[in-house]
Amino acid sequence: MRSAFYNLINFINMTSIHDVYWGAAKTILKNIYKIPDSSITDVAKMCYVSTATISRLCRKLSYESFTDFKKDVTMNLHFFNQDAKRLLFDHQLPAPETIDEGKDIFKNHFQNVIHNLQDTYDNLRYEDLIYIVDKIHEAKHICFAGNFFTQSVSMQLQIELSYLGKDCVAMYPLEQQKNIYKTLKDYDLIIVSSIAGGFFKDHIETMRELVKTEAYIIAITQLDEFPYSDKVDMILKVGNDHHSLIGKFSVTYIFEVLEALYHLKYGMKNNEKSNDD
Repeated sequence: MRSAFYNLINFINMTSIHDVYWGAAKTILKNIYKIPDSSITDVAKMCYVSTATISRLCRKLSYESFTDFKKDVTMNLHFFNQDAKRLLFDHQLPAPETIDEGKDIFKNHFQNVIHNLQDTYDNLRYEDLIYIVDKIHEAKHICFAGNFFTQSVSMQLQIELSYLGKDCVAMYPLEQQKNIYKTLKDYDLIIVSSIAGGFFKDHIETMRELVKTEAYIIAITQLDEFPYSDKVDMILKVGNDHHSLIGKFSVTYIFEVLEALYHLKYGMKNNEKSNDD
């Protein structure tokens, strides 16, 4: 759960350094731990801008208000250390005094990644991947849903599908995702991804809106069950029962395989038609 960090960093990376909002975003990110105990006036003074500028920045970051931004930052900071514990070492970070044993830590992390990928490969059925490829081909509109990381990973597949004429969206801000859900019909497809289930568990309202759609829903996750799991049409399980964020490698692998299989089954035909023309 790092949405506020992603929003700030993405904004900073995509905005001119001469923009007043860029400077304010940089200052906020640098002082992120102060935000939960700060008022909008405090933050404005910290950034040497007006409160109106902070309000507008929050909207640019896809929050309705400073209050919503502050709530998200507070939640992010609460979960940040928990995420760190799951990130590489299966829920337990090595003690600081073991830094001299970094070689073993490096080796163990590598082995954990390999095991996660191996478990993903062993548990997947090739037929299920082809089924998803066919559902993508049949869908009129395709919506990728999830938090920032999986949305970013899905972008390469989105590019491939768009190149081959498919209508795809992969919005990150949750409000925009919910607006897209409301437009989908039974001939559409949603692929929702959440590595360790954070998107499902932390955004219940968003999931509630997602499962209301008429679209076919495919979930890609390490979990067997999650909120509204009984409402999705297909669960593609990756990784293993450790549910660590190491699963990001397996999710990336799945998207890359889907991209390759879609191109082989449907992209080659399009290329042949273009050559015939």
